[in-house]
Amino acid sequence: MSARAAPCCPECGASRCRESRWRSHEEKLSHPGGQPYRCLACSHRFIAALPVRNSMRTPRTGSLATLVAAVLLAGIGLVAAALLTGEDNGEASVAAEQEAPPTSSTLEAAKAGDPEAQYRIGRAALLDTSHGKAAGAEAVHWLSRAAASGHSGAMLQLGKLYRSGVGVPQNYAYAEKWVRASANAGNTDGMVELGRLYRSGLGVEQNAITAYVWFNRAAAQMNMDGVHERDSIALKLSADELKAAQAESVAAEGDPALPLSGPIARD
Repeated sequence: MSARAAPCCPECGASRCRESRWRSHEEKLSHPGGQPYRCLACSHRFIAALPVRNSMRTPRTGSLATLVAAVLLAGIGLVAAALLTGEDNGEASVAAEQEAPPTSSTLEAAKAGDPEAQYRIGRAALLDTSHGKAAGAEAVHWLSRAAASGHSGAMLQLGKLYRSGVGVPQNYAYAEKWVRASANAGNTDGMVELGRLYRSGLGVEQNAITAYVWFNRAAAQMNMDGVHERDSIALKLSADELKAAQAESVAAEGDPALPLSGPIARD
């Protein structure tokens, strides 16, 4: 017999992950050899390479050493990939090669003060596992410069770094500061991440209603992680809490679709 073990969550490190559905045929085609997973501990959705099916028979010593080395390398890749998610759809992929390495012109632009270039250099540094702590310091340096210039993706990346404590000392207060800045700047992944902080009570007072509001605001802008997180936490709210959360969401967004008082005009 053989069994296929699910990978650890790159967001929280939990091993309790289940296979998830592909969101679209296009998503499946764009990740050949991959499989979406959902973490049962933190609800983070990520895409990882399909793990090999391990034989129940005892492997040879040489094969075991090779397997251990492969697992360690895969773990490093998962952590690096997780730290780079949050700009488009919050998914992590172990395909690090999808992140194009920065060119010399990108570095020059970053030194000249280009926030997008600084952001790209910072992301690239996170993938450079060969330099250990120095790579983390370089990533924080460039991401901080980009964030100071208003780059919402860099703000979110810094927040996730401080939340995970990978490359920097873990600090939930700093995590909340940068994630909130990203959310307030309109970054929908930042909204989802801020909702997660409120759901877990990391850096903020735990508040399921406020978490719902941030998930709902992200979902309203077509962020599918926001949709999943909103619908998940809604099951834990009472009818009155859900009503209050939805009213607060509408107030925060200034919903233009609210009906006017009085009779509806007819053609």
